[in-house]
Amino acid sequence: MAGADLIPTGRTSLVKKGTTPIQVQTEYALRPAPRVTTTILKSGQVLHKVERTLEKPIESIEEKNQMEFTIRKQHAEVLAIIEGGQNKVVEAETPPIEALKELTTEERLAQIPGIVRIYRLDNEGHFADANTSEEFKRAFSGVFKSMHELLAIFTQVPGVGICRERGVYEVERDGLYLVSTGSEMYFFCVERPDFETDYEAAIGKALRPDPLAG
Repeated sequence: MAGADLIPTGRTSLVKKGTTPIQVQTEYALRPAPRVTTTILKSGQVLHKVERTLEKPIESIEEKNQMEFTIRKQHAEVLAIIEGGQNKVVEAETPPIEALKELTTEERLAQIPGIVRIYRLDNEGHFADANTSEEFKRAFSGVFKSMHELLAIFTQVPGVGICRERGVYEVERDGLYLVSTGSEMYFFCVERPDFETDYEAAIGKALRPDPLAG
């Protein structure tokens, strides 16, 4: 199947904020990396971009159809933000527009009080690099030895590669949490806990799908 057959249809809208026309475009791009981008323009000037990177290119008609749904959803939600007037999108001359900011899981976790360190690893227990692995091993040697047993708490589910159930597991009381996003894992380390914070609930909230994600 030709690559052009797998390019999903984009969306373009013209909305008005007062008397000012605002153009909104949402489209899929393959290079330099697969992504869905919504661009907000005023008189040809880019005010802001919302970019969602994808794990891999579209490889089937089914994935193309799903991506078209994601494009429509992202496009509609950006339009709703503009029409709702959040953070004066029209008046803003330079980004960022906080209402449109797409936070990563790590950025949302980092906002929780008491955070000291976030260790990222894949669903097989591999850390991002050898230095990070050694650092975690020194700090939590017992946990490191039982890594595979801990990962097994989150059952594997069907998906591309190894996918696991989403959730939070308290490894050490008010100190260390294992977090599964489904596609990757995090160890969330708290050194000075805020005792008014329910960490499992706060971490669970941070795992919520981004409002602009599909």
